Amino acid sequence: MESFDPEILEGLAKHEFLSQAWLEEFDNLTSRLGIEPISVSVPLRMNQLISGTPFGPEPITAHIDTTSGILEIGLGLVDEADLTITIDYETAKAMFVDMDPQRAVEAFLAGRVTVNGDITKLLGLAQVFATRDERVTAILRAITS
Repeated sequence: MESFDPEILEGLAKHEFLSQAWLEEFDNLTSRLGIEPISVSVPLRMNQLISGTPFGPEPITAHIDTTSGILEIGLGLVDEADLTITIDYETAKAMFVDMDPQRAVEAFLAGRVTVNGDITKLLGLAQVFATRDERVTAILRAITS
């Protein structure tokens, strides 16, 4: 891994997780900061229904698509999804931004997360996130309010 200068994170605007502004910032960061996009070896099309958001209509519909080999996140649902996850906003944020797997397990066991579809693909994606570049985690935290 290349050396990482945390000063590149200074001055980045913070946005609510999964807001349109956050998604735009996420999309632009890799090129603007000169880092590689998040590559994912698990091909997956996952829809998400996210409740309890601090903005917008309930629930937010979002998706993750890794079929290109790169992590793509967007609002709205994709056709022919491998799975659909229903999750609350704080748990989604803890899993994706804070990388808190314990919180995800607790939410799943408590029934606050439901999965319909191929759960093995979700487990594969979790492994990818668990080994992601620390620079990406630092950047996600820097842009998330």
